[in-house]
Amino acid sequence: MVGNIDEAEKQLAEYYHNADKNYQIIEGIISPDKLKMKDATVPIDAHGSSVSTRDLGAKLYCYKVEPGGFIKSGHSFSAVNDSLLAAWTHRLAEAGVITYCTINWVHTAKLLSAIYRNEQKPPEEHKTLQRVIRPQIHIKTEKDMTEAEKQEFRFAKSLMFLSSIYQLGVGEKKAKLIAGKFMNMLDIATAGVSELMSVEGIGRKMAEKILLSLGREI
Repeated sequence: MVGNIDEAEKQLAEYYHNADKNYQIIEGIISPDKLKMKDATVPIDAHGSSVSTRDLGAKLYCYKVEPGGFIKSGHSFSAVNDSLLAAWTHRLAEAGVITYCTINWVHTAKLLSAIYRNEQKPPEEHKTLQRVIRPQIHIKTEKDMTEAEKQEFRFAKSLMFLSSIYQLGVGEKKAKLIAGKFMNMLDIATAGVSELMSVEGIGRKMAEKILLSLGREI
C-alpha cells in the first residue's frame, strides 16, 4: 500500500460493492522517522521500486510487530509521504471506507471481534453520534465506460504517471483536460507550447516542462 497507493485503491474499488460496509486495516507501524531502540536504530531494507501515479515524496518506514511487542526490521518506501497517506485515508473515510491501524494480527483479531460484537446491538442501543451511517458512493470503473471514455481515462493516467516522474504538477483535473484535447502522447509531443497553453490551467512554464519531459527542445 505504501509503495503504490493506486494499486491499493484499485483493490479497494474491486471489493467496494461486495458489502454494505467496508473497512481497511493497516497492520504494523508506518512512520516518517526511523524507529530507534535504546542503543540502535531498527534495521531497514530499501524497498518501493514501484512508483505511484500520485506525487512523489519523502520516505516512509514500515515495521512489522510480532506478538509480544518485538519490532522486526522494516522497509523504506519513497513512493508516498505521510501527508499523502493521511489525505488518502481521509478521502476513503469520506467515501465510507474506514481505516483502522493495528500493531499485528493478534491486535487485528481483537479489533474484528470488537467490531462484530458492537454490530450485533440493535440500532437504538447505539448512542454515539446517534448512529450516523454514511451511504455508499458509486465508483465508476472501466466496465462502466464507453471505448472513448476508456481511452481518455488511460491517457489521463499516463499523463499523471509522467507528471509524477518529472514533477510536472499535472494532477487528475489537468490530466483529464489535456486528454480531452489531445489524442495521445505523440499528439502532445508534436504540439506547440501555445497549443498546450490553450488547455485550462496550463501556463507557459508547465507547457514547456511537459514538452521537455517528452524529449522536445524548447
